[in-house]
Amino acid sequence: MRPSVFLSLLLLLLLLLPFTRAISSSPIEDVCENVQDSYVDKQYCIRTLKSDLRSSKADAKGLGVIAAELTIAKATVIRSHIKELLKNASNSYDRRRAEAALLIFSNVIPSLRWSADSIASKFYASAGAVLFVALDAASACVGVVELGDAADDYVNLTLLAQAITIHLR
Repeated sequence: MRPSVFLSLLLLLLLLLPFTRAISSSPIEDVCENVQDSYVDKQYCIRTLKSDLRSSKADAKGLGVIAAELTIAKATVIRSHIKELLKNASNSYDRRRAEAALLIFSNVIPSLRWSADSIASKFYASAGAVLFVALDAASACVGVVELGDAADDYVNLTLLAQAITIHLR
């Protein structure tokens, strides 16, 4: 092969290399790269989405649905915890506090389901608005009942779902 042909091919390869990386990156990498400026850590995003087996075959919209469904799962765990607190409440004051928290999380779960369905149907603005409101569920319960790390997990998952939804617009 002549040196000029070899150099031309090498130059062409070097020019195309950035494009092949962009083409070969996964939807998870792309989505997490784009949402990292929305209070979501890129590594957290990747780790969280990869924890769901469906994510390996999901596009960006599918990843938004998965993030919303992970949020629903965490809210459901919190609601179960609050039901247990209510069942074990030793006085009317603790019982009323648990009832308030249960009311909040019982209402947020259908809203989160609606958001997941809205993302799947490409109604991103509506889903994002509901996810924004859903963020307040955990903070509304602070000082009312003890949620521990589950509250932080819920907030992080909700932020992830909201960030992906905003990215999809």
